[in-house]
Amino acid sequence: MGASNRDLIFLVLDAFLALVYLVVLFLAMRRQKDWTSPAFWLAGYALLGLALHALLVAGMAGWLPWMDFVNRLRFDQSASLVLALFLFLGLRASLPRSPLKALFWGGLALSAAVLAVQNYTLIFLTWLLFSLVTGGYLLRALGQSRQHSQRSRIFFWLPVLALAIANELVLFYQVGRIEVDYMRVLAVAMMAYTVLSHHLPDTRDFTRLVLIYILSTLLIVALYISGFWLADSLLRNTPGYQTIFAGAGVAAVISLLFAPIFGLIRGTVNRLFRLESYDPSQTLREYALSISNILELDKLSEVAIGLIKEALDIEKGVMYLVDQEIGEYGERIFRLREIGDKDSPAIDSSQDTKENPLLTPTGKLKRLNTTILADDSSIARFLREQHQPLLQYDLDFAPEFLDAPLDERKWFSKLGLDVYVPIVSKGDWIGLLALGPKLARRYTNEDLNLLAAIASQTGVALENARLFDNQKKLTSQLREAYAFLDKANHDLAKLEMTKSNFISIASHELRTPLTSIKGYTEMLLENPALGKDILPFVKGIHKGTVRLHEIMDSMFDVAQMDSRAIELQRQDVFVTELVRSVFQELSKFASEREQELSLDLPQLPSIKADPNTMRKLFHHLIINAIKFTPNKGKVTITGRHVPANNRDLPEGGVEIVVTDTGVGVDKNYQEVIFTKFYQPGELLNRHSTGKTKFKGSGVGLGLALSRGIVDAHGGKIWVVSPGYDDEKCPGSEFHIILPIRSQGESKTVRMGSAVKLKL
Repeated sequence: MGASNRDLIFLVLDAFLALVYLVVLFLAMRRQKDWTSPAFWLAGYALLGLALHALLVAGMAGWLPWMDFVNRLRFDQSASLVLALFLFLGLRASLPRSPLKALFWGGLALSAAVLAVQNYTLIFLTWLLFSLVTGGYLLRALGQSRQHSQRSRIFFWLPVLALAIANELVLFYQVGRIEVDYMRVLAVAMMAYTVLSHHLPDTRDFTRLVLIYILSTLLIVALYISGFWLADSLLRNTPGYQTIFAGAGVAAVISLLFAPIFGLIRGTVNRLFRLESYDPSQTLREYALSISNILELDKLSEVAIGLIKEALDIEKGVMYLVDQEIGEYGERIFRLREIGDKDSPAIDSSQDTKENPLLTPTGKLKRLNTTILADDSSIARFLREQHQPLLQYDLDFAPEFLDAPLDERKWFSKLGLDVYVPIVSKGDWIGLLALGPKLARRYTNEDLNLLAAIASQTGVALENARLFDNQKKLTSQLREAYAFLDKANHDLAKLEMTKSNFISIASHELRTPLTSIKGYTEMLLENPALGKDILPFVKGIHKGTVRLHEIMDSMFDVAQMDSRAIELQRQDVFVTELVRSVFQELSKFASEREQELSLDLPQLPSIKADPNTMRKLFHHLIINAIKFTPNKGKVTITGRHVPANNRDLPEGGVEIVVTDTGVGVDKNYQEVIFTKFYQPGELLNRHSTGKTKFKGSGVGLGLALSRGIVDAHGGKIWVVSPGYDDEKCPGSEFHIILPIRSQGESKTVRMGSAVKLKL
């Protein structure tokens, strides 16, 4: 009967252990994505463990006659080798990305070779190798990890490894009947809890709390025993004394002292664990007051990070600016820029540069001060939408971030920081607080809530600092631009002076030989003995000489205006008569182009002006109108009397308007055309093609000289045109206003006669 009960108990226990394997296998299969996920190796470990458990139970029950003690032992020992490999690969996959492919195939090949030999000693040594490698890797990861959450996860692997190794050691040294694998089932359950649970308890906090309660209990028990012994010793001979009352009195006294005792022990243990408490509301209030008036980005980052580090006992921190930009393909991206260089996270320089891409070949640290997050990245989406702190632990292990771009995850991982808090202003993500691990413990919910409140307080200050920084940059750029413009103006002034000197020298030096050539050709033309075959050549020379002489005269006049050496011989000039004279002189050019040339001037007062320069002024304007008006076009000259005004014309003036039906003037160039040597872009680098040919090229001095003459007389000249169009020919109007006389001259004004002509 006893044996039957024992067998029934073992049967129920075997069924329960098989159920544990099945539950773990089911949960692991639901969570596994590919062979690089830890859930995949957990599923393999649970499946192989379930198969072993079923075979061993079936063999012990006699259902498999061939499964005797020796075969069961050999089969379980061989499977232990594969289980050790699965355990190592599961551990590697559970920690931040490690290469698994080479390890898998290498371990599998070694296991297959060893299992093929079926040598007990070789199997044990290979299993021992896998177990030592797993333990060494676990201890190395524990020593290198700076994140408390990740360290807690690594701590939970310690009992998994201990139970698995203990089970296999019992198996390898089993003498007699092989019992069911209890420790292996515990290892599978513990491994499932470690792999499938995202947020694991903080082992440091757990140890701290256990230590507090143990010490509190021991101290209270010691006080109770001491108090009871003292009371019993003092009151034992007192009449009516009863032990129960003494114990009750001591318990009452200890109950009154419990809170102070517990608080004292908790404070002592917290100091032992370097844990200091803080007041969140006081911390937030001091933080808001400290950053409220800071307008410099570097200063804001330094003060904000310093206050947070001091309040939460944090190792390091960085503040980033977040700029929304448009990517190469038109998509939205977020650029993270570090503010300042202080406390900038960098990799440990003791690492090998071959293993560490953040080290330069000389071993210097590379700053991780910028990165770009895609708009559709799960990381950027969480930070800009959730407005909640994001833990590096979640980036490494949370399923919702596993699909984030690998380069983004690597960038955050290499920072060596622990939590990222988005800074939001008016609903826009504008900054990021990146904080390192706490020195004593991991971040609690209270810490994260405080950081979210701090980030909210930082939003306004960061926005103001960004605006101030942009203003500073803009001011600096404007200052540089002004300096550049000053230099450019200085260079242009030098160039203008050089051009003026050249014009002056050239006009002086060429006038004398041109005058000689012109005189000699005129003498030849007047010589009746000149042969008819030579006459056309001499006329051509004379025509070219006259053209050059006109150009030299224009250059000479421009040079005088540039040097302000022009001398005006002012006298009474009747504008109507002067314009009529120039009009008739140039009518032959309009006739050659079949253009209609009309003059309609009312009776206008005389002006005090230099008649020679006035003649040149109207000559250039009419020639310009003829040149840029197509054949059969129209050129009209009108005028009016301008009444006096207190600003520009205290004595009044006259206005002459030269209107044409030509190609017009581009609105962007209606001021530029009055500069020296200006020509429309399509006429640049062309040779001179005549004074009156349609859109013919010249030297570009006519309009510049016209403005110089008008300015010298105290007048104004400008052009009005809808724009340039050589097909529709919108035309243009050149307006000239000349004062009647200069200030201080005689007030006597004579009137000229009206003129109206059409040719």
